[in-house]
Amino acid sequence: MNNRENVAAALRHQSLPRLPRGELFFSRKFLDVFFPEFQGDYVGQVASAAQLLGLSVVGVDLNEEWSRSLLREGYYGRLREYFTVGYINGPVLCAISQLGFRQAMVCMKKDQQTLLDVASSLLKDVEEKCRLARENGFSAVLLADDIAGNTGLLFSYNDFITAILPLYRQIAGTIRSNGLHAFFHSDGDTKAIIEPLIGAGYDCIHPIDNQAGLNLYELKNTFENKVSFMGHIDIITWNDERIAQEVNNAEKMFKEGGLILGSTCGLSMKTVSNKLSALYPRWQRKGQGT
Repeated sequence: MNNRENVAAALRHQSLPRLPRGELFFSRKFLDVFFPEFQGDYVGQVASAAQLLGLSVVGVDLNEEWSRSLLREGYYGRLREYFTVGYINGPVLCAISQLGFRQAMVCMKKDQQTLLDVASSLLKDVEEKCRLARENGFSAVLLADDIAGNTGLLFSYNDFITAILPLYRQIAGTIRSNGLHAFFHSDGDTKAIIEPLIGAGYDCIHPIDNQAGLNLYELKNTFENKVSFMGHIDIITWNDERIAQEVNNAEKMFKEGGLILGSTCGLSMKTVSNKLSALYPRWQRKGQGT
């Protein structure tokens, strides 16, 4: 079973020969520092990181114009051996970028037409990027929208249901119509919206934010085989012993799929330390620990 098949089996909650590992977010500085031989070659750096860490799933940034150029030219086809996930910023992040945080939150409650106007160009962009992602051999597209903090959503649950969820449903439909899996990302406590996200068509939720009170094993018991999760390992606050223990627990509890194991926060210069080798032993053997 190759990388892509193993991840697809995990998402279908099937018996696995091994629990897939994956990282969605690699900062450009992280890639430049640890893979300087491919500097200027984003795809080559991501592939090198995946090989070094033993990943089955890799994420690539589809938000920037340089990445759109790579998509159009078919360069991401070099990652076909991996379950490649392209990530796109969602409507809340786009609204915050265009209107500022305060005004975006006001629009969520009082001026949803402005939010729809902001989202209209995003929806067209998603259509093009999903088509190109399919042509480049991607396996999934992730909607990245940081809509929660450690105490819950940044706005009311009702505002989420009326203003945001219909857009999420439309985006998931576009992703799936291109034969791709639909992933969703937000930091923070997202427990309240997991059920609606499942109903909207999302296959996998990232991350399991332990610092926001999310517990992987409680989520497994609550949602059973209705959705899969990604992340779980907190390489910032957990010590080596806790990381090793959680890796072992996850391997035992998710033999029938439902989890892609990785860090909760992605790989950047802020998250790289010797603790990374507790999750990815090859990191230490290759002399990359810092």
